Amino acid sequence: MSQTYTPKTGMRFVIHGCEFEITYVAHGWVRYAATIGGKPYRIPYERFMEMQGSSSLLIQPQDTARLSADGHALKISELSDAEARATIRRARYVEAAIAQLTHPRSIKQLTALIPTLASQLEDETPPSSRTVCLWVKKYFDAGRIGEAFVSQKHKRGNRTLHFSPTIEILITEGIQQVYLQPERRDCKDVLVFIVGKLAEQGMLTKEATSLRLPTLRTIQRRVKALDPYVVARARHGKEAAERIARAAGRQIISPRSMFLVQIDTHYLDITLLDPDTGEVIGRPFLVCIIDVYTRAVVGVDISMLPPSATTTLAAVKDMLTRLARGLPGGIPVKIIPDNGVEFKNSAFVRLCGRLGIIINPAEVRDPNDKPHIESFFRTLTYFLVQKCAGTTFSNPGARGDYDSHRKAALILEKLIEYINEWIDNVYHQTIHSRSGRAPILAWKDATQNWEAPIFEAGEIDAIARRPETRTIHRGRVVVDHIEYFSHALATLEALKETRVTVLVNELDLHEVYIEHPSERGVLIRAESTNPDYTHGLTWYEHQESQRIKAAITESDRQRLGHYCDLLARWTLFQKIQADSALARRQIARLTNGKGRQQPQLPENAVETLSHSTLALQQTITAALPEHLALQLPSPSEDLPSAAAGNAVTTYEVIDLE
Repeated sequence: MSQTYTPKTGMRFVIHGCEFEITYVAHGWVRYAATIGGKPYRIPYERFMEMQGSSSLLIQPQDTARLSADGHALKISELSDAEARATIRRARYVEAAIAQLTHPRSIKQLTALIPTLASQLEDETPPSSRTVCLWVKKYFDAGRIGEAFVSQKHKRGNRTLHFSPTIEILITEGIQQVYLQPERRDCKDVLVFIVGKLAEQGMLTKEATSLRLPTLRTIQRRVKALDPYVVARARHGKEAAERIARAAGRQIISPRSMFLVQIDTHYLDITLLDPDTGEVIGRPFLVCIIDVYTRAVVGVDISMLPPSATTTLAAVKDMLTRLARGLPGGIPVKIIPDNGVEFKNSAFVRLCGRLGIIINPAEVRDPNDKPHIESFFRTLTYFLVQKCAGTTFSNPGARGDYDSHRKAALILEKLIEYINEWIDNVYHQTIHSRSGRAPILAWKDATQNWEAPIFEAGEIDAIARRPETRTIHRGRVVVDHIEYFSHALATLEALKETRVTVLVNELDLHEVYIEHPSERGVLIRAESTNPDYTHGLTWYEHQESQRIKAAITESDRQRLGHYCDLLARWTLFQKIQADSALARRQIARLTNGKGRQQPQLPENAVETLSHSTLALQQTITAALPEHLALQLPSPSEDLPSAAAGNAVTTYEVIDLE
């Protein structure tokens, strides 16, 4: 069976090939964290020792070299300075007694030896002979110096209960039920809980109590002995607890410019005005991309839109087209976004895949994977944003009685201008505290020997789009309830190539590009059938309008009823059926059940009708112009006598010219 080691803070071990580090040991629990990432875990003390015994948990060799196994003497590295000096001092007295005395445990011989030995060791307070005798006995019992003089620190102190079991239970319950809660409660509230519980049980009155009560200082000491991770998790939540239990992490190193960039979204501490009405419209969002190697800003987008695929693509498109404007930018090798929804979309992933950009997402709510962009946001906030009128500062305490809404004076366009000017003329021109260089000069030196591909805005706009698969119908495609038309689509539909990929620009829904299904690289531009609505329309704005429309529709449906249209059609159908039945019954009454009958013509009716028809033809012919003529029916076509009463003669007028 392998040796087991007592878990200590800082000890590192391996489980199934993954390395972990112990961060806290107390109250029967061992809390540890992954060395890469710092994700915290907990395991019972007994389980930790069992896993060591089964070899499923292996202590790192460098830790076993400096730490003693469980039940063995503490190594010198585990002792404090005072403990180490005391151990060596005891060992020297024991060694001298064994080497120089025939009876090392003789009080008489030790009494004669100790003064001389103390003088040699320059020990101003030598031990008594009985003390040295006890040390010698421990040595013989243990067999070695280290075992004899192992530190007894774990046995020090009073381990008896300071209070009665009832009070001890109430202290524990009070800490659990009062202090370890998200509400802002303190140790005095725990003391109040204990007093209240004793009063409920009739064990305490206003005058006195039969039990010894803890003081406020006692409760504070008990709280201080708790695991800070447990306290933070109970009072502030899991994220706050993991934040305080996690170190800053390893340094992120980029070998060259545009090898590694970080992207994130920041809520700016400033309120803006509407340029038309002058009313406060809220705080804007900044999406920024920074190059780790040079610390240069390589992509920016500022808008009122919340974090979304739209703002992410805008910043990435800015990064890809900045070289054409003489600014730092280009195609990175790796990009580190966070795990926000704005980065988990097909358009962003598709664009990175098209350009060969590797995506390495950061851990959820972990700033250690992108510290450079977080540091830039802090610098921008303190040195520019919070110096502008209308700033909200970082928190209400810092804001004080400053009225951010009343002081607001900037519009979005001006803020964009100020931030871009600050980045180009201040931030890029200032020596960075960590790199020791100005970002713009570091960028120029890093890129002077190579030329990166330069892209125009038009070509990037054609590929930085969200793909959607649609079917062509009558020369149109429908995406997100918006119709787009193109005459080229009608031709594809005639060729039976109706299934196409539509590329949607989420920054402008006025037009889309459609990939030709059989000719690679050919893009067909299709425009919206409702340009008044889609001109300059973003995907986010369109989704909001659709939600508003759906809400109005749902409101109308609730007011009318979910089945109002079906019930109305049923009522109308019933009315039609009722009217038809009523009409049939009325006819039956009038005709005595015989129905409508055709009138009988007299025997000379056909001859009389023929003369009347001939006279009518002559009248019509005389009234027509000269170039028109009347096409008469054939004389041989006689009307049947049975149908003469219902016959209608048809005339056709023809143009002689």
